[in-house]
Amino acid sequence: MSEPGISSTRDFLKSHPNAPRQGPVWLACSLVVLSAVLGGLIGYSLVGASCTETAPLLQRILAGVESGVTATTRSCATQQLIGTLVGSLVSGIGVAIVAVLTLRAMSEWRKTPPS
Repeated sequence: MSEPGISSTRDFLKSHPNAPRQGPVWLACSLVVLSAVLGGLIGYSLVGASCTETAPLLQRILAGVESGVTATTRSCATQQLIGTLVGSLVSGIGVAIVAVLTLRAMSEWRKTPPS
């Protein structure tokens, strides 16, 4: 279903008048990936700072007083994984939306010459 004279998708994108240039597209893609990585680090660090792997103070006090009570500890690995994934998704999607809007604005600005 290709038009005559257009051999591939790349040629179609180059010939389309509103298609953004390849440089800004690659820059936007790399910035989306970078923001997703940094958002994941922020989510991991935020959960790591707020989650403790020691038993709560009340459980430790009761374990010292009562003989049948044990102080249980929990792992923060699951919470840190969820924080990493949520941080990556939120920041990646947010930057992707801004990048798409910026690329559209750039292509419209290039299409319409200043008067």
